[in-house]
Amino acid sequence: MRLRINFAGLCVVAPLREPLVSRYQFTPGRKVAKNRKDTKPFIVNLVTTDAIVLRSYNLAEADRIVVCLTRDAGLVRAVAKGARRMKSRFGAALEPFTVIRLDFYERENRDLVTISRAEIVKSNFELAAQLEVAEVLGYMAELIGEFAPPHEANDKLYRMLNACVEALAAAPDAANLVLRYFEIWMLRLAGSFPDVRECVVCGTALTTAQPLYVDFESAVRCAKCSRGIGTTLMPAIQQLLISSQRLGPSEFANTYRASFTQTDTELGEFTHRLIVRALERRPRTMVAPAR
Repeated sequence: MRLRINFAGLCVVAPLREPLVSRYQFTPGRKVAKNRKDTKPFIVNLVTTDAIVLRSYNLAEADRIVVCLTRDAGLVRAVAKGARRMKSRFGAALEPFTVIRLDFYERENRDLVTISRAEIVKSNFELAAQLEVAEVLGYMAELIGEFAPPHEANDKLYRMLNACVEALAAAPDAANLVLRYFEIWMLRLAGSFPDVRECVVCGTALTTAQPLYVDFESAVRCAKCSRGIGTTLMPAIQQLLISSQRLGPSEFANTYRASFTQTDTELGEFTHRLIVRALERRPRTMVAPAR
């Protein structure tokens, strides 16, 4: 029933022509929102996960778009509403390469999510003050953005990135060595890194006693099968590649720091060739090897 005033100024009670139907539907554990342009409700899921902030950029007057690699939801792009205000509830939690505990709402069939809460687990703000390390971090962020599919969880990638950031914090003077480790594992997780343990033609087990050869398709061949044609990988580089499979980034940096200056150029050129081949272009922030 509702009140209605007729032309004579009299207040009468008239029945509703149709019953009131709520446009909200509730599901336990989910937030349900209402689309103002349509009567169809849509479901918004709340996700809580660990995350590493990769980069951010401004949106409108007070908001920011934040790109994060999360443990449980993969690579996400999120809106942080009010993040640029003086009294933002996010504080310094959205600074690059800060490890955070992240709550966000995601809507079905929408790439962009909305941040509800971001709590700092570990701040790496001091790394950005070091120019060489900042360049390395920016390049790592670009590679993740290129290789990691959005919204696909990859626990190995998350743990590898977190370990590399911790290695940079512990030994910033070994930034290039940690970066080569990151490039090797980024390619390996993307399925774009060749197997250096055996010849792709004859299946012979390859050792560091002799050089191996990489052809234009990034396939590894022994000296006999390659006939000396292709990019040569000397035994020192082979040892680095093999060691990267069993060592973490901190152990890798500590083991090869003293001798890395002599091998950085060759290893960097090798990984960069593989990256350019996989992406079909050169990354904008690629860090060149030392010469």
